[in-house]
Amino acid sequence: MLFPFVIAMLYGAAVYGLTFFAQYRMQAAVDTAVSTALYVDRSDTQANAIEAAVTQRGNVALAGLVAQLPERLRDNLNADSACALETIAGGVQVLNCSLVYPNYQANPIVPVLSFGMLGDFPPLPARLRVEARAAF
Repeated sequence: MLFPFVIAMLYGAAVYGLTFFAQYRMQAAVDTAVSTALYVDRSDTQANAIEAAVTQRGNVALAGLVAQLPERLRDNLNADSACALETIAGGVQVLNCSLVYPNYQANPIVPVLSFGMLGDFPPLPARLRVEARAAF
C-alpha cells in the first residue's frame, strides 16, 4: 500500500527537479546576456547611441544563449526583443532582459500523470519567468 506513494513522491521530486533546472538554465542565459551587454566600448560609441548599442548587444547575446538551450526548452522561448531599457527612480537607466515559458503547465518538459477527476500530478506552475537587470 505504501509503494505507490513512494513512487509518486520520487516522480514528483524528479519532475520538480527538472522544472527547477530548466528555470535555472533560463536564468543563467538572461544573467549572461545582461553582463555581456554591459561590455560596450563607451569610447567607441557616441553618447546618444550607447542605449541602442547596449540593447542590441543584450538581444544578440540572449538569442545566442537561448539557441544553446535544449530543444524542448528552446522551442517554447521567444528571445526576440527580450532585452529592453527602462528608467527607474532618479533617472537611472536599467537594462532588463527576461524570458518567459508561457504555457509550462500545458506543455511541460516532463510529462505529468493525469488522474482524471483528481487532476494532474504533480501540479506545475502555469509559466516559468526569469529576468535579470543591471544599471549602466
